[in-house]
Amino acid sequence: MGWLTMPFASMGGHPTAKAYLDAQFTYTRDVEGGTKGLRILASSCPKNRTYYAAAQVLTNGIGGEIFAIVCKVLWSPNSKTGENFGYKDSAPLRR
Repeated sequence: MGWLTMPFASMGGHPTAKAYLDAQFTYTRDVEGGTKGLRILASSCPKNRTYYAAAQVLTNGIGGEIFAIVCKVLWSPNSKTGENFGYKDSAPLRR
């Protein structure tokens, strides 16, 4: 998968890569018969280089499977093109 890059203004007011990605991966959606979602249990982004998170699947508000999310992070506050932040996720591992 490719890089998704954006200016600071597109980060929705999140001050750090970690805060932005935590928000992106946390959600709840209504589906037929209830809700589905994902919550971040713990995360870190050392030196704004790689984002690591433990995520849990939610079904009707009840926690289920827990898995890891890893994203490469591009942090360029002085970018001449205005693309200050970017991330690239990897393909999921299949069992």
